[in-house]
Amino acid sequence: MKYVQKAEQLGIEGLLMGVGFHTPDPLAIVGQLLANSKHIKLMVAYRAGAISPTLFTQMVNTLSFQGSDRLALNLLAGISPAEQKYYGDFLGHDQRYARLNEFIDVCLQFWTNKGPVDYKGEHYHIEQGQLSLAYQGGGHPDLFLSGNSDISRQTAIDHNCTWLRYSDTAENIAKSAAPAIAQGVDVGIRMSVIVRPTRQEALDEIDRMMSGADLEWKGFLDKYVKSCDSVAVKSTFELAEKAKNDWLNDVLWTGAIPFRGGPALALVGSPDEVAEYIMEYKKAGVSTFLFSGWPQLQEMEYFAELVIPKVRQLEQQLTKAIA
Repeated sequence: MKYVQKAEQLGIEGLLMGVGFHTPDPLAIVGQLLANSKHIKLMVAYRAGAISPTLFTQMVNTLSFQGSDRLALNLLAGISPAEQKYYGDFLGHDQRYARLNEFIDVCLQFWTNKGPVDYKGEHYHIEQGQLSLAYQGGGHPDLFLSGNSDISRQTAIDHNCTWLRYSDTAENIAKSAAPAIAQGVDVGIRMSVIVRPTRQEALDEIDRMMSGADLEWKGFLDKYVKSCDSVAVKSTFELAEKAKNDWLNDVLWTGAIPFRGGPALALVGSPDEVAEYIMEYKKAGVSTFLFSGWPQLQEMEYFAELVIPKVRQLEQQLTKAIA
């Protein structure tokens, strides 16, 4: 709760609540966080298949009364067959996306239909479905769909969800984002950031962080990646393997990926360097940025105080130049 309130004080627009066997269930706690905050948006990650789309919609509609304009959903197909089996799910990668496609179909019908919902697909069969409690204010929460694969992008396009993927260079993001943007779909990236008042201080922070790297956890992640079928995870680890001395360019550092996973591709540097590369991502078509850092609270403070004002200045300069 303190983290949410601090983020709100710093002017952060929203926070992502992750999902997995190693975290609390986000749907179980987001209501309390909404009730005890005022402005910040909370994005709840959730994997299709754990519960029925009818029950999921009912739960989300209930939560909407705590703040319908501040609730967003990050919908996932799942990244690890081994972890999916913890929950009794034995579907393959593309089958999980087919199920996610149907899951979103059903949810949207409950949110947009005025009458009973009938749906018959390969994974879900709903007859005369009704929910007395609608989403507060009508409509539905903002929808995001995560993945790096072509099928994830197409699923986002099909449902007009923001396509959210693990990051890469701005050039590669532009290429992968183009089909979504051409269909009027927004694109977001998930990555990490390490910013300090000077570039040297940011590099020193990397050295400090890596001096305490957990090799046992790295071994666990190595096995995890080999067993997972996620294009997002595998492609990000491939970036780390191909990088020269852990750098893709002057500001994109891959060194933490083997220790912290897919979101650990990090944007590193001074406030000017970080802000300028964020603008490169924006030019590539990115409109949503999900950043994390280590330690989380400290990095959020640095980012809010040092980078956001720089980005706003650059945005204003770009607007004036276009005008």
